[in-house]
Amino acid sequence: MIIVIVGGMHCFFSPAIAQTGIGTSNPQGILHVDGARDNVATGIPTASQAANDVIINRTTGFLGLGVLQPKVKLDMRSAGLENALGLNTTTMSAAAAGAGAVRYDVINAPVGAKIEVSDGSVWSKAYIAPQKSVVVARKITSQSITQGSATNIGNWNVVRDMSNSFDATLGVFTAPRDGTYTFLLTYNFNGVVINDGSRVESQFYNTTTSTVLASVYKTFGQSMTGTPDDANATRSTQAGGSSTVTLTLSSGTKVVTRLWHNLISSGAVTLRVTSSSTDPTNPDDGFNNLTIIEH
Repeated sequence: MIIVIVGGMHCFFSPAIAQTGIGTSNPQGILHVDGARDNVATGIPTASQAANDVIINRTTGFLGLGVLQPKVKLDMRSAGLENALGLNTTTMSAAAAGAGAVRYDVINAPVGAKIEVSDGSVWSKAYIAPQKSVVVARKITSQSITQGSATNIGNWNVVRDMSNSFDATLGVFTAPRDGTYTFLLTYNFNGVVINDGSRVESQFYNTTTSTVLASVYKTFGQSMTGTPDDANATRSTQAGGSSTVTLTLSSGTKVVTRLWHNLISSGAVTLRVTSSSTDPTNPDDGFNNLTIIEH
């Protein structure tokens, strides 16, 4: 074993296994640089100790940055948090750079910073598809809808919200980006004696501009007029329906679903919800739901 000290830099050479250590007397590869000189003298360095190291695997020749056992030719998936890869612009043609080359470009059209990949002929913008919004929610708490006044539907139970775009308490969806979104609302009220020729209107309301973006309505009639066999009493009706609208929204637009009705002359009608939210066989389960899908 030979120890060489040059200008304060400590190097370790072991001809028997042909490996070199810089800043460490315990190299783990054919070349091992311990940037912080914090590795253990014997044994395997910990992941945090190796996070500041550079190593060339003695068998494969793969280069690891903070990785003791690189799995690919350049592996920087270390325990540290500084695992970014820096790229700069280049004026090389795609053909000169060769297929598979990658650059960071802020000069050429389309305007704007971007990562580009060469296929050997042209530079093409690398596209990363965003996580599209998918919201699925259901009502499991009762809510009264006042006659003649649009009421925001809130206190939803969220089954899925893939982009964290839905405020379940307020019932407000915020568009994460410019795009097209489809809203599907199903609703059902508890039974009441309704006015003949009444209607229920589903509204999709922009809370920022205080405007109705779309509305769908359904009309209802009395289920049965008085006859001798029911003692001349009008029977109650469960008004319900579904509404589907597709909207083009700008990023940050906030939309809430609302219901308006004139089923009765005054007062409020409650939505039909389950009395046991954990029991899918409950006869009142699944009548009020909201689904939002980004295209």
